[in-house]
Parts: sequence; C-alpha cells; structure tokens
Amino acid sequence: MEIGIIIHSLTGNTLSVAERLQERLTADGHDVEIEQLKTIGEENTNESNSANIKLKSYPDPQAHDLLIIAGPVRGASASPILKHYFSRVGQFENKPTLLFVTEFFPFPWMGGKNALKQMTALCAEHGAEVIGSGVINWKNPHRERQITDLLQQFSDLAARMDQKIK
Repeated sequence: MEIGIIIHSLTGNTLSVAERLQERLTADGHDVEIEQLKTIGEENTNESNSANIKLKSYPDPQAHDLLIIAGPVRGASASPILKHYFSRVGQFENKPTLLFVTEFFPFPWMGGKNALKQMTALCAEHGAEVIGSGVINWKNPHRERQITDLLQQFSDLAARMDQKIK
C-alpha cells in the first residue's frame, strides 16, 4: 500500500516520530513517503494568520492510499502551517487518514487534544476519513512508550486498510 506522511516539523520532534513510523510501516511491507511542509522564506513561529504563509510545495492528498498528517502543537492549537496546507489543497475524497501531534508539555490535555480536534475538523471539511490519532508529549516521562504505542496503532490500522484495498 502507498502511504504518504505529510508533516510540519518545527524542532525535528515530529520528523523523528515520522521517520520511525516510516521505518515501521516499510518493514510491514508498505511504500512510505515523507513529505515535509516547508515554508518559503523564514518561518515566523508566532504566525497565526495562515494567509501569510507560503509553502515550497503542496503534497497531493490523492497520491497515496493512506495519509498520515502530523505537526507540532502551537499555542494549544494545530500548526498554522498545517492549517494553511488544508486551506490550499482540494478534497481528500474519503481518504483514510491518521493524525498525530507532538507537543512540549507532558500531558495531552495541555494542547494536544485540542490540536487533534482542530485537525480532525479540517480533515472532515476536506472529506478525509480519520481512522486514528495520537499525541506525543515530549516532556512526559513515558514519551518512548507513547511513540511505541503510536507506531503499533498506526501499523495495525495500515494493515486493516491494506486488507480492505486488496
């Protein structure tokens, strides 16, 4: 199955989880491509107006059988870069989608859950079918367990989707 991981990574934390996910899903027999959302010019970390953001590329959500979309939590919200991406791409046409966010704080209720709620709403507006999600809390003493659980959950869901396609 073709899996696209579309991410925004500010500090490299989201990218590190995406790379581990790519490694796991590739070992499971899937073709996995990471596509990073990178801004043209300097990224303003306090940018709240997604209309002022310009990306180097806008990955096609239809290019893969399964999408994974991820980004950092910014101000208890979804990344403005991800919001901008959604504002510029077309419909996902019932594309099965997995979501995850990374945040500095130790608990999901400190912004991660709200960011996922926003990303889920953006997916719904664009016709994507969110089939799973997760929060990685960078300052949580159980961060490694959170990552391991996310990898397992996404691996299981990808296998289920692969069976549906075949």
